[in-house]
Amino acid sequence: MRRYLITLSCLLLPLGYSCLVQIASVYAAEELKFASLDESRAEFERSVKSVLTKKCGNCHHGEKIEGELDLLALDTDLKGSTSAARWAMVLEKVNAREMPPKEGTPLTDAEFKSLNDWIAAEMKRAGKHLARREAYNNGNKIPHHMLFAPQQAAPLDAPPRIRTVSPEIYSAYTRDLSKGAESLIGQPFSPSGKSTFKDMHLPKVDEPVTAQIISNALALVERQTGFTREGDELKPRLGAQKDFLAFVDERLPLGDAEVEKAIKLQFARALEREPTAEELQRFTAFMKKNLAEAGRVAGVRYSLAAVFLLPEGIFRYELGAGPLDDKGRVRLSPNEIASAISLGLTDDRPPAWLSAAAASGDLDTQEGVAVAVRKLLADAKLAKPRILRFFREYFGYENAVEVFKETKDMPAHDPRALVEDTDQLISNILEQDKQVLKELLTTNKAFVMYKGAADSKKKRAEALAKFEEDKKKDPVKFKDKKPNLPGRAVYESYNLTDFPDQQPVELPKQERAGILTQPSWLVAWSTADDNHAILRGKWVRERLLGGVVPDLPITVDAQLPDAPHHTLRERMLVTHEKYCYQCHQYMNRVGLPFEVFDHFGRYRSKETVLDAEATAANLDKKGKPLGKVLKEIPVNSTGGLDFTLDAELNGDVQNGVELLHKLADSPVTEQVFVRHAFRYWLGRNETLGDAATLRRAHEDYVLKDGSMQALIVSLLSSDSFLYRVPAKNAADNP
Repeated sequence: MRRYLITLSCLLLPLGYSCLVQIASVYAAEELKFASLDESRAEFERSVKSVLTKKCGNCHHGEKIEGELDLLALDTDLKGSTSAARWAMVLEKVNAREMPPKEGTPLTDAEFKSLNDWIAAEMKRAGKHLARREAYNNGNKIPHHMLFAPQQAAPLDAPPRIRTVSPEIYSAYTRDLSKGAESLIGQPFSPSGKSTFKDMHLPKVDEPVTAQIISNALALVERQTGFTREGDELKPRLGAQKDFLAFVDERLPLGDAEVEKAIKLQFARALEREPTAEELQRFTAFMKKNLAEAGRVAGVRYSLAAVFLLPEGIFRYELGAGPLDDKGRVRLSPNEIASAISLGLTDDRPPAWLSAAAASGDLDTQEGVAVAVRKLLADAKLAKPRILRFFREYFGYENAVEVFKETKDMPAHDPRALVEDTDQLISNILEQDKQVLKELLTTNKAFVMYKGAADSKKKRAEALAKFEEDKKKDPVKFKDKKPNLPGRAVYESYNLTDFPDQQPVELPKQERAGILTQPSWLVAWSTADDNHAILRGKWVRERLLGGVVPDLPITVDAQLPDAPHHTLRERMLVTHEKYCYQCHQYMNRVGLPFEVFDHFGRYRSKETVLDAEATAANLDKKGKPLGKVLKEIPVNSTGGLDFTLDAELNGDVQNGVELLHKLADSPVTEQVFVRHAFRYWLGRNETLGDAATLRRAHEDYVLKDGSMQALIVSLLSSDSFLYRVPAKNAADNP
């Protein structure tokens, strides 16, 4: 199979599709190892020193030394050396592409590899812990006040780009083509997880991705042209397309007319368009070559598979067309705009009316684009999954299904039901489309297993009746047992005694306030058996306050003490050490107010800890321990806000509900929310050149009474969305 994949790739290269099928030579390089310090220093002199001198020396060597870091003076013996942490920081900054800085000369791939390999190998020789990880890019790197300052007028800095489609877009593309053969289609794309939103860091088309795409194309065509033989006659297999069967039937002619027909039919099926004259000519020559070299069936199949490999099925183009305007920008072509706004809301190609609007010039103005976006939003029959997906990724509550839970005190914990509840709540708020963010942060309403509540009630009644019957038969055995009722873990996560009859249900206002008090979010930002106030605080600092929490230093293996007789707040005191608190001061006080909930999302006024003294005294007559003794103590959920962009936010709060109501009233919180919406719908971090777009989007949101639709329309019709700046002009814009 591998030989055929490579063959197909090589055959496609003359057609000009090398952006997809030029497979990189990927070989597993032998890991660099040092047996001695001399070997390490020799490698440093050979491959690393020149890189540091050439690419880093201007700032980190010589008379002027930035950040008190002279890279050429750092000790290269990391065993027992204090320089290990500095080298780890260098590795982290280089891997994050933060160094060299933007105005400097970037490292080549070879230089990047040499530096990475030497640091990793020397760390290993020195016995230092080096936790390899990808740097997380949370945005917020540009000071907030600069982006929203009225006088900010930096030029747009958005270069043309080609990026791979998302897994969802690719699945939508292959879904209709693979009916009945879905199991044969593998997903080639998987975001790296380096940023808040998945589409911001999609994978490159390397050898494994290319191999999967080609394998999928062949699977689709084999299904499309599948047949069995009954004597001399070909019979179509399940899922085969009868129109294509004639092309693989060796009894029938396959001249120029039939070859062209096959190519045109495949373009219509795979890309919903006709081939251009040039494409028709190239694919005709390609099929003839394949027929001559591989025979009738293989030649036809490999040629038809090539249509699935055309870049428009794999990539999203944002290159622009036409002359530069007076600001050095080029506008996306009408077809690029139609595709971009369609993929901004759906996972599919533009509907027919939108393609027609592009062809007729209706998308040539900003208002024309805004009208098209509003029409897409207003189409109730059109699925728009990317809107809910934004909130899933922004709040991160979908990660609840990834958190393994010890469920001794919460049997039948059902995180998927909790996620679906939150989906339903967000959808309900979006339907109202008024003060969306404020509602998301403060509502005390909730949907509680909405889809399956009625069915669960019936099953629960049956289970309860059986439990009572069993209890009557054997009262001793069932004396201390509770009935295991279907769905119980779900409604108890909301502190309810049953599923509500009316949806949504109003929960006590002093206990619940928005998505961050939904069990799904609280579970997502917790551990298997405890809360995680630090992660929760980091989330609030970055996604509501617009702050930046530095990544965990690469040499630090952060662990809280294993002390079950202490509360989480008490165990977190270790983070108050000077070195740690430089970062934890931004997270701890913001996350601790959520201690009013447990790690299953239940509101609580008391928490359970180990009673150390009672446990030590809990012995039998022979002195054998009888087990742990627990005790309840009042929850301390006090915390507060410090170092915020809005001085009115600073101060203490008693719990998470008070914290969220305070945040919901701040215009800065709205602006930070707009920044995240920008990143999601434009697939990149904001720059100073996007300031006007961000200000306008926030203004449109406020003027339309907190309308999410208004915010989306504003972003998808903005200059940042519609224009690109070629690299040679980016620095010269007036």
